[in-house]
Amino acid sequence: MKTKGMRKKKKYDLVILAGGAGTVTRPGQGTRARALAMLKGRRLLDYIMAGVRSSARIGSVALVTHSAHLDAFRQADIPGLLLCACDGSMAECAFAAIQKLREQPGHEALTEVATVCDDLPFLTGAALDDFIAKAEAMQADGVYTLVRKESCVREFPSLKRTFFHLREGDFTGGNVALVSAALFPDCVEKMKEVFALRKNPLRLAAWLGFSFILKLLLGQLSLADVEERVSALFGYRGRAVITEHACIGTDLDQADEWPEAEKYL
Repeated sequence: MKTKGMRKKKKYDLVILAGGAGTVTRPGQGTRARALAMLKGRRLLDYIMAGVRSSARIGSVALVTHSAHLDAFRQADIPGLLLCACDGSMAECAFAAIQKLREQPGHEALTEVATVCDDLPFLTGAALDDFIAKAEAMQADGVYTLVRKESCVREFPSLKRTFFHLREGDFTGGNVALVSAALFPDCVEKMKEVFALRKNPLRLAAWLGFSFILKLLLGQLSLADVEERVSALFGYRGRAVITEHACIGTDLDQADEWPEAEKYL
């Protein structure tokens, strides 16, 4: 019997973005798709799936990868993981995964999906659940994550991150989002531009407009400024969740980061 006043929380389908032809070369392993490379005795994807499966807010899970790696992921035989291939941009890969999810019985009317990148070994279900709850409350078309620098330094002090300054503090971009399926395919091209600039705050500010460069250089750029401008450029309402869960912003971009990451597992 359900307790009076309790409401079942919505579950969201999840897309793991493992597109691109990216690989990693590790000692004794050769070259593999990044998510299938071994990290302290387990595949990187196994760590991600453990975090995803411990979430109370995630339903079906789809992984999209480059066609060159599709067979390797099939051979990995991850139970319950839908696979699809896309050789385009990250935004195009997300759209391909959404289409794959919609092919599943009962998912034809899918309206929103959560996304995570394929290089988050420390991802936890608690971090996902916290992000989703905050993102839902914003009622936006797309919600991104920002992680406070203090959290990253506290939890993973020796792992390098790229930080940028806003009036609200210093942050790194997270690797988790909650997006409306209505964003696709119309916003694919602009998403490609933003993704290409995500690691370069000055170039991203220039893309957003001259006033952003000035505010950024003067340390006066605020999160509200960014949200308002991005929403205007895309024609959809975009918001950002500030999280203390450093695992969301701690990814493994380069092979030389892997040995250091193992120390925290």
